[in-house]
Amino acid sequence: MYKRREVLKAGAALGLAGLGLGRAQGAFTLTLVHTNDTHAHLEPMELTLSGKKVRVGGVAQRIAFFDRLRAGRKNLLFLDAGDVFQGTLYFNQYRGLADRYFMHRALYRVMALGNHEFDLGPGPLAEFLKGARFKVVSANVGVEREPRLKGLFSPYAVVTVGGEKVGVIGLTTPDTREIANPGPTVDFLDPYESAQKAVYELLRKGVNKIIVLSHLGYAEDLKLARRLVGAQVIVGGHSHTLLGSFPHKELAPAGPYPTVVKNPEGKDVLVVQAWEWGKVVGLLEVTFNEKGELLAYKGEPVLMTPEVSPEDFFAKEALLAYAQPVMALMGQVIAEAKVDLVGERAIVRKRESNLGNLIADGMVWKTKNAGVQIALQNGGGIRASIPKGPITVGKVYEVLPFGNTLVVMDLKGKEIKAALENGVSQWEQAAGRFLQVSGLRYAFDLARPVGDRVVRVEVKTEKGYQPLDLEATYRVVVNSFIANGGDGFTVLKEAQGYRVDTGFADAEAFMEYLGQLKEVEAALEGRIEVLNEPQGGQPAYWAYRVPERVGV
Repeated sequence: MYKRREVLKAGAALGLAGLGLGRAQGAFTLTLVHTNDTHAHLEPMELTLSGKKVRVGGVAQRIAFFDRLRAGRKNLLFLDAGDVFQGTLYFNQYRGLADRYFMHRALYRVMALGNHEFDLGPGPLAEFLKGARFKVVSANVGVEREPRLKGLFSPYAVVTVGGEKVGVIGLTTPDTREIANPGPTVDFLDPYESAQKAVYELLRKGVNKIIVLSHLGYAEDLKLARRLVGAQVIVGGHSHTLLGSFPHKELAPAGPYPTVVKNPEGKDVLVVQAWEWGKVVGLLEVTFNEKGELLAYKGEPVLMTPEVSPEDFFAKEALLAYAQPVMALMGQVIAEAKVDLVGERAIVRKRESNLGNLIADGMVWKTKNAGVQIALQNGGGIRASIPKGPITVGKVYEVLPFGNTLVVMDLKGKEIKAALENGVSQWEQAAGRFLQVSGLRYAFDLARPVGDRVVRVEVKTEKGYQPLDLEATYRVVVNSFIANGGDGFTVLKEAQGYRVDTGFADAEAFMEYLGQLKEVEAALEGRIEVLNEPQGGQPAYWAYRVPERVGV
């Protein structure tokens, strides 16, 4: 048998075209082609790369690129690590069915269930799954109590590539019960235990080339890789993580592609992810021996700039047909933004945002007749930025795509404090529970333990800001998602005071607010103060320019 170093040397010499290991040595080379967190971004988008605006991505280009790969290489396996649902008006209009059409055309083989697949509940997900011609997998989602989803996905898939059997195990973040709307009849089990059980089942069936298709997030994938035995590769999603190296100063990868971790047996496990929205396609070439052990690997995340591939003509024509009802809605102008309104993921989940302020202010405005003083809006519910210029209906639905309603409730000061503590409890992970606010301001200290980070809360009154009274009652407006306990807001779900779901859709209420403002010039006002932030944590674009809209 070849020594690993010699095999790697061969791979480096021959590049991605192939590692030159024939079947005579019992070696098998497989190329994984993967995406994740596409979030209904069917059209190309604009990025700033090395100071220039560049069109990137879109399904028509991705389909053409996949076709080129198939024409030039053997043993390809096309995978998606979940979160196809939610993010643009294509989802509002088609509930994932437009995405599914293009996934069929792209010939994906296996998809993992992401948390956003559960946003509309089991019914719409079942419709998506029933017509899927690719395998859908999750080993840690239990639907024994949910008949609509029974039999529509599997813990794992066994697919044949180049005459070899490859096992693909799916995993879904257990946070889905909090951050989506799966309902009470869907269970989420421990990902590690579920994955290890699936690995052993596959090995018993004689399948020893095993991929985990994970929607847990990069940090969780690294932890999983250190614990799991028998799987060689984790293809991830959920955290929208960019890996690899790129010549563009605007891009900030979180680690190498692949990231290599040792499992409990001291063997290499490769962890990869492909950013978000189809802006990157991951290509990972792996060579296995006949025992299913890794011999060699070589990876490259491909940034989908125009020179990578032209667009497929027929896919582009099909997209135009899907776009007609969407475009009619998208084009209506509501107001004018005099500044960039920043909804970037890296901002709204960690610090004050001018867009977060504006949305929260609009929530108070819409419910002022109910005597509302304070608004709380989870940063994870803000899904896009609004660039300076005309604000359209389409853009608002991209920013607030979830169809939440506004819920008015009475909260004690101590309940508000507990909600703010929950909001900053996962600050380091940029979790969506981080709260944008109106009618109050707060400070939190990252040097303090979780649960005791909020050091100051002041409520806006006619006499200026006054300290929060823990025993007083305040009237608050929140969205229905966190009112029902989403994002870990148990304190809101269990609050015993006055509560009414207004039925006002958050996006429509925000459009009303923008319409009466007509011109919008939202700013930072010191509503949120971050104390003892790690050095280098503050983003370079803190001045609220939106040149590349990275990480939304």
